[in-house]
Amino acid sequence: MSQLQHIAFCGGGSGGHLIPAIAVAEELLAVDSDTRLLFMTSDRPIDRHILETSGLPAQSFDHVPLPLRTSTGRMLFAWRCIRSVLQCRRHFQRRRPDIVIGLGGFASIAGVTAAWLSGIPVVLLEQNTVPGRANRWLRRLAATTFTGWPLDATWRRKWRTPVVDVGVPLRRVFSDDRITSVPSAATMSTAIGLLVLGGSQGASRVNSIVVDALSRHNPGDWNLQIVHQTGIDDVDSVRNAYDQAGITADVQTFIDDVPQQLTASTLVISRSGAVTLAEIAAAGRASVLLPLSTSADDHQLHNARYLEACGAAAVVCENDHDAPLRLAEHLRRLLATGRQPTSRQEDFDTPTARGDCERIAGAPNASRAAMESAARSMAPDNAAALIVKSLLQLTDRIAHSSE
Repeated sequence: MSQLQHIAFCGGGSGGHLIPAIAVAEELLAVDSDTRLLFMTSDRPIDRHILETSGLPAQSFDHVPLPLRTSTGRMLFAWRCIRSVLQCRRHFQRRRPDIVIGLGGFASIAGVTAAWLSGIPVVLLEQNTVPGRANRWLRRLAATTFTGWPLDATWRRKWRTPVVDVGVPLRRVFSDDRITSVPSAATMSTAIGLLVLGGSQGASRVNSIVVDALSRHNPGDWNLQIVHQTGIDDVDSVRNAYDQAGITADVQTFIDDVPQQLTASTLVISRSGAVTLAEIAAAGRASVLLPLSTSADDHQLHNARYLEACGAAAVVCENDHDAPLRLAEHLRRLLATGRQPTSRQEDFDTPTARGDCERIAGAPNASRAAMESAARSMAPDNAAALIVKSLLQLTDRIAHSSE
C-alpha cells in the first residue's frame, strides 16, 4: 500500500474546523511518524493557539497564515482570494502534497482550489448535519467527502461526489477508557461536576443564560463544582456575576484539556458544534445544548435536534425569552435524578446505529442515566483511522491509474 509522505490541511477559524484535522494528523503520525504535515489556516489567534497546544511535533508541520477574510467590498474579497490561491500554489510547487484535506471555513477555499488547479487529489471533512458554505462551494472539486454527523438528506442528494459517513474524528485521548468512566460515587456524594462550554471562542449569550439559571437557586441547593469556559471577552463579568450570586465557579477563558474536564464532569451545558457534541458523546455525558442562533443555516440547531431526537440531550433555544428558566428546569431535573435506572433505561443500553437514532423516542424528560447511555451509543468509532485508511486507498488507486 502507498505511503502518505506529505499531507496538507487547509481551513480553520475555529476549533470545530481544526480539532478533526489534528485527530487525523495524530493518526497519520501513528501510521508513519515521518509523514510531513502542512497546516494552512486562517490568521485568527484561536488557530495559532490550537495548533501550538496540539501536541503535534513542531518540526512536522508548517503554519501558513492566509490573508483570506470575508469583506464588505467584493472586489477586495476577490483579490484576497486570488492572492491566497497563488500563495498556496507556490507552497505546493515547492513541495507537492500527496493529498490536500479541506477542513471547511473560508480559509479552506484557497488551498483546496490551488490543489485542484495543480492536479492534487482533494478530500473534504464536513462535521455538521448541514454543510458549511465553503464545503458546498468546494464539493465538486473533491474526490471524497468524509462526514461526521449524518448529512442532511437534502444536501446529500445534491452532493455529486462520494460521501462517506465515518463519524467525527476525535483526538486519540478519547480512545482512553478513563474518558468514559463515570465519576465515583464518593465524588458524586460530595460534588456534582458541571462543565459549561460556549465554543472555542466563548459565547456571551450562553454565559448570561447559565449564570441567570444558576442564580435562580439557593447556591446550597446543589453541591456543584462548576468549570465555565467564557472566552476572553466575558471572563471578568462572569466571575463577578458568580461572586454576586454567591456561587463558587472555576471561570476560564479557554480550556485546553477538554477530555480531562469531561472526565471530571457529570453534566455539560454547551453550544452544539459538531466536534463538541462528538466529544460529549464519547465521554458519555448528559448535556443541555444552547445552539448558536446565528450559525450558518442554523446548523448548530440541526446538530442539537439530532441528539435530542436520540434522547441524548435537551435543547434550549437561546433567543427564547424564558431560556434561563427552561435551562434551570432542565438542571433541576437532571441534577435531581442522579444515575438511578428508569423504566426506559433498557431503550438506551443497547448501542444503536446512528442512522437509526430517529426511531428512538425523544426524551425531553429522560433521566440523566438514560441520556448518558444514549450519548454513549452515539459515540463515534475511530473515525480518524477510517479516514487515514481511505486516504491510503485513494493514493493506491491514483498510483495504479497512472501506471
